[in-house]
Amino acid sequence: MFVTPQDYFGRSGVRPRKRFGQHFLTQPNTAERIVRDAELEESDVAVEIGPGLGALTRFIAGRVRRLHLVELDRDLAHCLETSLVSSGDCVQVHRMDALDFDFLSVGRSEEQALVVLGNLPYNISSPLTFRLLESTTVVKRAVFMVQKEVGERFAASPGTKDYGVLSVLLGMYARVTKLFSVGADQFYPPPKVESVVVRVDFFPERAGARPSFGFMRRFVSVAFQQRRKTLHNSLRGLAGDVDLLDSAFERAGIEPRRRPETLAPADFFRLGGTLRSLMDFETSKVGC
Repeated sequence: MFVTPQDYFGRSGVRPRKRFGQHFLTQPNTAERIVRDAELEESDVAVEIGPGLGALTRFIAGRVRRLHLVELDRDLAHCLETSLVSSGDCVQVHRMDALDFDFLSVGRSEEQALVVLGNLPYNISSPLTFRLLESTTVVKRAVFMVQKEVGERFAASPGTKDYGVLSVLLGMYARVTKLFSVGADQFYPPPKVESVVVRVDFFPERAGARPSFGFMRRFVSVAFQQRRKTLHNSLRGLAGDVDLLDSAFERAGIEPRRRPETLAPADFFRLGGTLRSLMDFETSKVGC
């Protein structure tokens, strides 16, 4: 049986841990809406990040084939295990940092793509999203709550102040939808910021595609290191050969004097893919 945050902390005599970014959702209707928007099926395998006291968990358990819960707080993990004892092997609690959770290994062992949900601690929202982008071969969809400002970056459009590396990479590999906002009064303790629930649907055709995500992340990061520079000037060091870089811009049909914030994710993907192919070709000639 799940307990409310007020009951749990009142009975235990401890307080939510600031270093874990703990803010517990207290509104069941909001939790149920988040789970409903994930469109879970009985055959799905779900991963919930930071389940806490089970605000979302109670609506996920029993609706999917298997549920993995990733909880860093050992006391809360124990509480979850006690609440879910009747679920048997259908639910597994992982007592660990979500940033260390091996999505690739779990997805492969389950032999199907995962659905990820969670009320994410604000301090791990961006790094966890990068982890998911690295794992698109085994993650098909994610629905989670993040700080409003982070959600704005997730879905930012070219030319806006929030548009940056994360916006571009998400635009390359997924479709981001902002679902609804959640006020601070729906949490215990209430955070000092508003939150937003986003849904990220990953493109299966991009999972494992060339060039690798590792190269594309480096490519986009270099492009945005100095936003006032032109793309050509920013990417010189990465390309290593100005003629090669010139050829990549020409073949991709992109003006080299443009600045990074003006390019759509599809433009970045085309330019990065073209540059990577030319770099690989030059490397193969050296090896001959």
